[in-house]
Amino acid sequence: MHAIMMASRHRIPIIVTMLVLAIGGMFVTPASASSQTPATTQAVCTGASSCWFTWGPITRGDCTMLNAKWTLNRDGSAFFEAVITSSSTDDAWLMWVNAVDSSGFVLGPIVHNGDPKFVRLTAKNEWHWWFDSGTFDPGLFDRINSMQMTGSC
Repeated sequence: MHAIMMASRHRIPIIVTMLVLAIGGMFVTPASASSQTPATTQAVCTGASSCWFTWGPITRGDCTMLNAKWTLNRDGSAFFEAVITSSSTDDAWLMWVNAVDSSGFVLGPIVHNGDPKFVRLTAKNEWHWWFDSGTFDPGLFDRINSMQMTGSC
């Protein structure tokens, strides 16, 4: 029995590593309430009028995204901003965003005109701001703790 338990323990890190590699294009970031400093405090949206989520540099294929930030408001409105570029022509960023609770459960998507996919064309070797907006179920606001942003280019 002890040998079986030891063998199982050694498989767990391998399984977790495989899962992380399989997810690959997903970026998760904790919430910051508007009254707190994002660099020092993890907060939930509970009790705030808005909360925001930021990401470091993200690279997918030929594309790069910097300063990505989602701001969620209690009324269910959501606003996005980032700077994007590509080293190739005819590229586009594709992005899907979900609100997540403190246990990692996906509460639901941020949608743009009813579609969970956000798309922005890029220009070769030119940096451009990407501003976008979406909506989510405002009844979920107080449960939001982090966001998943999945992207490809």
